[in-house]
Amino acid sequence: MSFSRLPRLTSVVRALHTSASTRRPAANPTEIFQKAFGERAATQTSPLMKNEVQDNREQFKANQFAAPQAFTQESIFPTARPFPRPPLLGPPKKIAVKLDPFYITKTNPLVHDMNPNFAYEFVNPMGKIKSRAETGLTWKSQRRVGKLVRRARAMGIISRWTNRPVPGGLGWSY
Repeated sequence: MSFSRLPRLTSVVRALHTSASTRRPAANPTEIFQKAFGERAATQTSPLMKNEVQDNREQFKANQFAAPQAFTQESIFPTARPFPRPPLLGPPKKIAVKLDPFYITKTNPLVHDMNPNFAYEFVNPMGKIKSRAETGLTWKSQRRVGKLVRRARAMGIISRWTNRPVPGGLGWSY
C-alpha cells in the first residue's frame, strides 16, 4: 500500500553499502547447471550426481590421511555462517547523495507533513521511525523525515503504534 512517489530504496541501499560477499549467498551448483543447460538437461542427471552437488559435506579422497576429529558431525556437515548485519549508520555521504530523493530534487520532506501516506513510508510496521540504514537518506534528510513523522504523530495524522492507517481516518482507503 504505497502511495508515495518515492521509490523503495531499502534493497538498493543495502546492496550499495554492504560488502559483495554479504549481498547474495553463494550460488548452488545445480542452479548454475540448470541455467546453463536448461531444465531438460537438469532432469536427466543421475540421482547420485544430484546428491554430490547438493551436499555441502567435505569430500574424502582415496589414500588421504584423515584425523579422527574429521569424522565428527560438525566437521563433516559444517554449519552455514550467518549473514552479517547491515551497517548501523547507513551509507556514506557519497552514496547517500546519489540515493536520497530529497537531496536530488532539492526538496524538503516537511512540505508533506499533512500527507499520511508519505509519512507512513518512513515508519516500520511497529510504528518506529526507520533508521538511516534502512532509508538510505542523507543525515539532513533523515533528521527532517524524523521531524515530519513526529509532527504527523503529534497532529494525529498517523498512528504512534503502527504503520497502518486508522479505518475511516486520513490516508485510509478500501
